[in-house]
Amino acid sequence: MKTWKLFIFDMRFQWKQRFYVVYLFVCSVYVGILHAIPDSRLGKVLVLLTFSDPSALGLLLAGGIVLLERGQGIWNCLFATPVKLWEYLLAKCLSLSLLSLAAAFAIHLPVSGWPVSPLYFTLGIVLTSFFFTLIGIAAALGSHSINGFLIRSQAYALVFVLPVLGYLNVFDTPLYMLFPSQGSLLLLSGSVHLLSHEDGGYAIAVLVVWIGIVGSLAMRLLSVTVRNTDGGRRHEQI
Repeated sequence: MKTWKLFIFDMRFQWKQRFYVVYLFVCSVYVGILHAIPDSRLGKVLVLLTFSDPSALGLLLAGGIVLLERGQGIWNCLFATPVKLWEYLLAKCLSLSLLSLAAAFAIHLPVSGWPVSPLYFTLGIVLTSFFFTLIGIAAALGSHSINGFLIRSQAYALVFVLPVLGYLNVFDTPLYMLFPSQGSLLLLSGSVHLLSHEDGGYAIAVLVVWIGIVGSLAMRLLSVTVRNTDGGRRHEQI
């Protein structure tokens, strides 16, 4: 099965579960709240809100979808086909990043207009969503219940949000440069000011490296889970 078909399947599944309707309401609430924020603080609040949105969406929704698919027996049919694991993961990342991107622009356009650095802002949304989607999937694959997933996913994500402390001037350290979320905050700040190519290049690089690391982990966990699900009968295609 091609990645495109999996992507369409995911989009239909998300639409059926009313994710888009829920996010339309959430975005409306965000816009109302942001209009009440003073202009002097709006930029930082907007960046933090944009960071938390694809982070939470990718982390919680991706894991929830994986648990739901596995619980409903969708995997029994899906992985009986010659679908590759990387196609499954890529389709999940693409579909949820599209939802994140739509939500981000739905919030930004009525509040602050077009981003100052639209390319970096868009890449920030997409790459941040990819990273946290893979974290959410990895957490779900290691969990057997919703409660277990919630605990595991928050434990995974807690370390990666530490650069927010530096962004808020609470506690800063050069070590934040090693975190993917530092790259996310830099790229997303392109919504309110111009970003240099040096900062943009660093931010993209650190996110891509971490996406590769977490993607490899998710691939291994998915391979083991699928083999356990079908009793080892399927020869897994990586």
